[in-house]
Amino acid sequence: MGTIQIDGSTPKLTIGNATAEDALIVFDGNAQDFYIGLDDSADDLVIGLGSAAGTTPAISINEDRDVTISDGAIDFDVASHDTSNGLKLGGTLVTATAAELNIMDGVTSTAAEINLIDGGTARGTTALADGDGILINDAGTMRMTNVTAVKTYMDFAVGDITGATALADVPATTDEFVISDGGTLKRIDADFVMNTPCFYAYKAAATSFANDTTTLLVPTSVVQNDGTCYDTSNGKFTVPSGQDGSYLVYGSFRIDNYDPNRCSAVFYVNGSEINWTLHEHSPEGDLASRRPVIHATAILNLAATDYVEFKGHQGSGSTDDVINAVFGGFKIR
Repeated sequence: MGTIQIDGSTPKLTIGNATAEDALIVFDGNAQDFYIGLDDSADDLVIGLGSAAGTTPAISINEDRDVTISDGAIDFDVASHDTSNGLKLGGTLVTATAAELNIMDGVTSTAAEINLIDGGTARGTTALADGDGILINDAGTMRMTNVTAVKTYMDFAVGDITGATALADVPATTDEFVISDGGTLKRIDADFVMNTPCFYAYKAAATSFANDTTTLLVPTSVVQNDGTCYDTSNGKFTVPSGQDGSYLVYGSFRIDNYDPNRCSAVFYVNGSEINWTLHEHSPEGDLASRRPVIHATAILNLAATDYVEFKGHQGSGSTDDVINAVFGGFKIR
């Protein structure tokens, strides 16, 4: 039989008579047969290999118009798929290549986990530990890198400091320096290396010294009082909280009439005498009218709330005046 032609405005070819039976069109090939037919037992339209309905199917369409590519070693090849044409989903061209899609092979991530890679905003609070991994873009290739490798790469060294920006003023107490603490780099406030707290005060007015009596000197004119550690109402220098350490303190006064043959300058810590200097002289001739300066210096190990006072003593046998008294000090370490 030759060519069959069905003409008309609405041509129709019906195969079958609504009975429970398979209906096929078989393509009898030289090397291989194919068929298109109704697999009545499954109620599916099937395209398959061979000449019997339901055997070796390739594509089937069910009553819900669901299309199934049969299981097995079957490829569905969109031969011309590239970034310009090929496979579309919902009318949108899939621009990913097969290699890119294959990256997802074996992925067990949840949608939430994948969304984190896509710029998600969720952030965890779990601390990092050696052996944890970080996703890194390595010149366009995403790789998992151990955090220890990142730590080594990001490790900060003093040699990394370039000094590109010069400090244009005296460092503030809250400015920071980087130091090596036994090989570990740490930041410290400039306050710790600025000899602070520190203070200096003076008093020009005379203070009356009774004979053979240790008298408190209270300089009231403050030149420096960094840390608000010196109290002009009682002449006390008090170590601020968190400033334990070694302090250099100094004080001096000028005796008004050099009638006494003995004068001393004394430091008291927490009310107890701790250090003193002695000046002795037997006046002869015009030395009796001179006004020598008596001074003392000490290095004291002090803790927070410790206080230091500066006092003077004279043994002239009568009351004398002290002028130009000064009291100061600063932390040295």
